[in-house]
Amino acid sequence: MKRSAPSSDSMAGQVKWGILGSANIAQKVCVAISEASNATVVAVASRDKAKAEAFIEAHSPGARAVSYEDLLDDPEIQVVYIPLPTGMRADWVVKAAEKKKHVLCEKPIATNAADSKRIIDACKANGVQFMDNTMFMHSGRFGAMRKVLDDSELFGVPRHVVSCFTIPLGATDDEFKTGNIRLKKDMEPLGCLGDLGWYCVRFTEWAFGYEKPESVRCDYLESTDEGVPVSLSATLKFSGGRTASFDCSFVHAWRDWAEVVSEKCALRVDDFVIPSKADVCNYTVLQGSCADKGLTFPIDVVKTEDIKEKAQHTLLIEKFSSIVTSGEIEECWPKFSQQTQMLLLALAASASSNGAWVTPE
Repeated sequence: MKRSAPSSDSMAGQVKWGILGSANIAQKVCVAISEASNATVVAVASRDKAKAEAFIEAHSPGARAVSYEDLLDDPEIQVVYIPLPTGMRADWVVKAAEKKKHVLCEKPIATNAADSKRIIDACKANGVQFMDNTMFMHSGRFGAMRKVLDDSELFGVPRHVVSCFTIPLGATDDEFKTGNIRLKKDMEPLGCLGDLGWYCVRFTEWAFGYEKPESVRCDYLESTDEGVPVSLSATLKFSGGRTASFDCSFVHAWRDWAEVVSEKCALRVDDFVIPSKADVCNYTVLQGSCADKGLTFPIDVVKTEDIKEKAQHTLLIEKFSSIVTSGEIEECWPKFSQQTQMLLLALAASASSNGAWVTPE
């Protein structure tokens, strides 16, 4: 069903968004903006105007089809969402910031450390909000789980995080490695590490209070001829003997679960990246034991909770738009982005050195 164009009355007081590019990934953000109470899409940019018009008709009726440059020059637009390939993002984020546009950016935010710093510095210098599009950060589930992890009497002390994010995009597609932009060296050099591993790294950072690991290592289990990772495994070491591990892949069955483990319990999330249901998400705290003679290992549910709220993609848009309306920049978001990017690059450096331990810098 096509959505009708927003009326001038319904747009009053809403934050005006522009979308820089008409990639498929932008469709979900259009849904989020349409569901948000305080945002609306006013323009979509493309190098091909007909492509932008088709995108608008399908996903954001009433928006204008414009060029990249015209979108950034439009004084009505307050926020620019940038779903362009990673290899193109840095230049356009900087251009948007210099036009005093707030920026929501896809991840990873850059292909190298210099561009990552350039992005963050440009947004700070121009007084605009920067945020990456990690939607689970805005879910009420993460606030609820934080309370569990901080409850030492109930949970104990987090000691290990394990996670995975795998999608079977190329398991049976012979053209995948040569035709999919996710594996183009110039556009997406981090491959599955950037596209999927980003979420595993961010979850680990969140679980350990954004403490930087002391060292990391990564093995590319399968790569393209250009060295872009298709499947990998990684390990992170933190102070005090705490650890984390994850795997991600474009050729394994769909999995996006995570656990935080203490000496007492394990907090389990079966769908940590994107909830499996639209209207509810949950987590479970489990505790194992040993029955008489070790005949069974019973598992008890210590705590479980269903979180009913708006979809996390909608909550992200509402959060970002509220920041714009308030005029108060939240400095935590670019810091989260830059640290996650730093860890991805350290993992990539390890993989290029045959899995050697690397100290993130």
